[in-house]
Amino acid sequence: MLAPGSLTEVAKNNEMSLKQTPEAALIVTFFPKSRLIPPNLNVLSTASSGNGNQDETKSTGPSLPSYIHSFTSLLAQLVPHFDYKSTQLLTSHITQSIYAGPYQGLPDFSSIRHDAPIQDFESKNGLEIIFDVPPHASEHQQRPLRLALFDMDSTLINEEVIDELARSIGISDAVSAITARAMNGDIDFATSLSERVAMLKGVRTNVWDDMKKTVTIATGARELVRGLKMKGILTGVVSGGFIPMAEWLKGELGLDVAVANHLLEEDSTADFPYPHLSGLLDPNYQIVTPELKRETLRSLAADHAIPLSQTLAVGDGSNDLLMLGTAGLGVAWNAKEKVQIRAPMRLNGNSLADVLYLIF
Repeated sequence: MLAPGSLTEVAKNNEMSLKQTPEAALIVTFFPKSRLIPPNLNVLSTASSGNGNQDETKSTGPSLPSYIHSFTSLLAQLVPHFDYKSTQLLTSHITQSIYAGPYQGLPDFSSIRHDAPIQDFESKNGLEIIFDVPPHASEHQQRPLRLALFDMDSTLINEEVIDELARSIGISDAVSAITARAMNGDIDFATSLSERVAMLKGVRTNVWDDMKKTVTIATGARELVRGLKMKGILTGVVSGGFIPMAEWLKGELGLDVAVANHLLEEDSTADFPYPHLSGLLDPNYQIVTPELKRETLRSLAADHAIPLSQTLAVGDGSNDLLMLGTAGLGVAWNAKEKVQIRAPMRLNGNSLADVLYLIF
């Protein structure tokens, strides 16, 4: 098994070739729910003549999982005109198969995962299945990405920053309760943000220095960004959190863009005899609402002449859904249950680097 650092070599050494064809290529990636060890990018492949039988083994190693045959049979029932082409063992756990069929009458594969037969298959085999149909322009890649945007809190980092700020003045329970409802989509994000920010009045402005020492970057985030940067992909964080931490994270990960909310600060007062947060958002900046996240994706893509089909968005909350739905690949990562249901794709795991398997 390769060391975890070798994961980003997928960006250079393990591109999957798709023959240019008028057919649509359906890429199905199988992620076992039980995977607990670092990924191994020794790729093993088998090819077929399109009749569902494996004709040639291209490298030695473990045989393909038994569920590939049964899934292929299931897919043939749900989407009759898609034929099996090949399978790759991306790791000893993660498997990827290619099917091909006509673009005409192409089903919505972002919704087919909700069909009862697919859900039953996932449950029976302990899998999460990701469906992707790259655009015609994909040529020799799965999907030629040029822009990737990420949520920050509970995505690129493990914490919710606003909850950590609240903890510094002993009101974490009250603020966390509002945060949970907002991320689940139960209350309006902008309203909930203003309410929570008001509760932070009096937090010392040097709190950011302390947080940069305690906040933890999510497992696999560095490898994921490194892999994207190796391919020249524009990367950024678009957060409903706060700009001091977003800018810090931008520097830590080598991101190109950081967009987040701005807080007003105050000098010492009688009630708070030290520089502190005012409890207000800076009116000179837009609140990073779900709509602004989506617009940031659109505007960055337009500014760099990038088709939306060549964009990736990853997030965990309901305020990410508009952005996820607009991106070519929109992945709900370890997301709230309601978000997993509504997102185009969902993936749960221990390492954000798993996302690399969807794009290289």
